[in-house]
Amino acid sequence: MIRVKIVVFIVLALTLICLASSCSDSPTPPVVKIVAAPQLTPGGGTFGSAQMVSISCATEGALIRYTRDGSEPTESSRLYSTPLVVNLTGMIKARAFLEGWTPSATAGAGFTIYEKVAAPEFSSSGGVFSSIQTVSLSCATDGAEIRYTTDGRKPTINSALYSAPLTILNSTTILAVAFKENCIPSSTSSITYQINYKPIQMIAVSGGSYIMGNRQSDYYSNEVPTHNVNLNPFYIGKYELTQGEYAAVMGSNPASVYGVGENYPVYNVSWYEALKFCNLRSKAEGLEPVYMINDSYDPAEWGSVPELNNDLWNSVTCNWAAGGYRLPTEAEWEYAARGASNEPDLIYSGSNMINGVAWYSLNDTNGGYPTGTKPVGVKVMNGIGTHDMSGNVTEWCWDRFSDVYYSISPGNNPHGPASGDKRTTRNSAWNGWSGGCRVTYRYGSFPDFKSFSTGFRVCRSGL
Repeated sequence: MIRVKIVVFIVLALTLICLASSCSDSPTPPVVKIVAAPQLTPGGGTFGSAQMVSISCATEGALIRYTRDGSEPTESSRLYSTPLVVNLTGMIKARAFLEGWTPSATAGAGFTIYEKVAAPEFSSSGGVFSSIQTVSLSCATDGAEIRYTTDGRKPTINSALYSAPLTILNSTTILAVAFKENCIPSSTSSITYQINYKPIQMIAVSGGSYIMGNRQSDYYSNEVPTHNVNLNPFYIGKYELTQGEYAAVMGSNPASVYGVGENYPVYNVSWYEALKFCNLRSKAEGLEPVYMINDSYDPAEWGSVPELNNDLWNSVTCNWAAGGYRLPTEAEWEYAARGASNEPDLIYSGSNMINGVAWYSLNDTNGGYPTGTKPVGVKVMNGIGTHDMSGNVTEWCWDRFSDVYYSISPGNNPHGPASGDKRTTRNSAWNGWSGGCRVTYRYGSFPDFKSFSTGFRVCRSGL
């Protein structure tokens, strides 16, 4: 039995040796070599301009084949040699091949190329100015819309849409961005304007009482009855508003022929235009505007200044508590013209001798004919320091005009009749007669009226 076990063991050992010998003689299986997947740089994304795309492969000697239509690259696809220009939205796919190697996996990258909108451009350069400025915006990209801000925040698609030239009344920085559907918004353009208006010289008039109307023998019926008036403190222009001051805010000078210059009184202005000036100048100085039309204190929302009598503009209301510029009331005008006193009861503003205080038809002559306005402040000032409240130009006041108003006028801060088609004007002018230069002379004109001898003087409520 033992011999049998030994024999079986020997047979098994020999079998194992034979099998081992047989295995060592079989061939080693080949190693599978796979080409590395290509790398695309940049690796796809959204861009606002054409991109240069490079393709590389870590397997030395491999050839890169690519497609641009989304199909799988093959050994017959285009051979990559230099960076590709990608200027349209699409997909690049690439595979690398090397003889005797398994081709690489496919690498792909999607590119979305949006046009970037051109940055907005301004029609003028910013800087420091002494008058109103107007700026237009444009964009070289067809179909783009421009959005802008003036509060320092970067414009968004919801910011104000530019549609017409912008009027720059006070120091402002404008930021603008252009947008177009399926395009990348432009970079931000900016411009800064610093507006330094020359100050309007004002005279502080203490509140008080006086007798309004004509107490002398030479008068018209609408200058009586005389009546006592109490006024709150106010400020009034030392001079008639000049052409330079008017143009600085309104953007143009309406005066022509009859005395033209920055320091000449403005004329050829309607009562409506005087309202617009007052609110614009108030806004420019950061003062609370006085006049409201159609529920707005912003003249930009009033529409164009009427050339004819206009019911909407005639319905204007005045916030007497606001600190902005306005026209004087008729009572304020006469009080200032009198030098804030009835004593002495002077005929003209500052004197009983007209030639010293007024330009009018008999001393503004050239060969016997009146020539036009003169620079403000040439004649002698009155008792409170105002000039030209007799002569030079006729001046608009706030009040509606009535021949009989003095018989019903309230005693405290009268603002004129509640109704009436005309507005009060005071003073005569360079082409007028001496009687019109009296401090009590008054008449009315339609608010759309313009004349080569009619201007205005600004006022502010006392603070």
